Amino acid sequence: MRSKRFWFTVVFSCLTGIGIAVFFDYRDAHPITEDAYVKAHIVSIASRVSGPVLLMHVSDNEYVKEGQLLFELEPSSFETDTDEALANYRIALQKNAARKAMVESAKSYVQENTVVLTRAKRTFERATTLAESELISESEFDLAAAEHARALASLRSAKADLLRAESELGVLGENNPIIKAAEARLKSAKLELNFTKVHAPVSGWVTNLSLRIGEMVIAERAQFSIVDDAAWWVEANFKEVDLKRMRPNQLASIRIDMYPDLRLSGKVSSLGAGSGAVFSLLPPENATGNWVKITQRFPVTISLDRNEDGEDFARPLRVGSSAVVTVHVDP
Repeated sequence: MRSKRFWFTVVFSCLTGIGIAVFFDYRDAHPITEDAYVKAHIVSIASRVSGPVLLMHVSDNEYVKEGQLLFELEPSSFETDTDEALANYRIALQKNAARKAMVESAKSYVQENTVVLTRAKRTFERATTLAESELISESEFDLAAAEHARALASLRSAKADLLRAESELGVLGENNPIIKAAEARLKSAKLELNFTKVHAPVSGWVTNLSLRIGEMVIAERAQFSIVDDAAWWVEANFKEVDLKRMRPNQLASIRIDMYPDLRLSGKVSSLGAGSGAVFSLLPPENATGNWVKITQRFPVTISLDRNEDGEDFARPLRVGSSAVVTVHVDP
């Protein structure tokens, strides 16, 4: 009787030891953590201009597509600015055309004075020759010299007017600085008018929405957010003792607490370079003498494989939901 009991105890102890060894070997090859949460990119939605809300096209927790209209601001002041910028642009075109006409007029005046100077120069040269032979009076010579000087001065004045007209005209064509400045202001006004309509930059779920019609929106101030549906991952916080064999690209199994029957697969994307305590607001001061050894946890990013379950709109993934992650490390 004692012999049977002895051998039963021995066999039971051996089996228990083997079971414990197998469990810890499996546990070492499949580290698991419940300290894991679903993550996604959260895009803050803000208007690029200020103004009162005219229309709302979405509601809180609604799914929107990329490019979908979210809300509109009152556009009247921006339409007025656009009309003014358009008028200034047309005025700039008219002034440019007038300056171009002035340049052409100045060129004609230079040509005219060039002809007058040529004629006056020939007359002065003949008068000089005749005066040397005393064939004309001194007053006639002085008159020819005065006409030549007057013609020369007129030509210089005409050239100065041409230079000034060309300077005011500037570069011809589309590169004219005055026209480009007016055109830039017009484009800016049109852009601001377009910015009164705010569209979704990504596809996802609208969240934290409290904006209402008539409420004043301040430029570049976030009004609500969109949870981007393009990429999802799980941030799993593993104990430091679980990381010795964990490497990127290893397969992982994910169970979402919100959907107990949902099983997702993924891969280890990256391992955190520091523990959560290091980057906390008040990191531990281990050199103070009050040191207590605590097993640290390190964030491990698990990228999710998008499959039928992950894209099931009847039970969508939600940011911050709890998960259980098991990583299948290499043996």
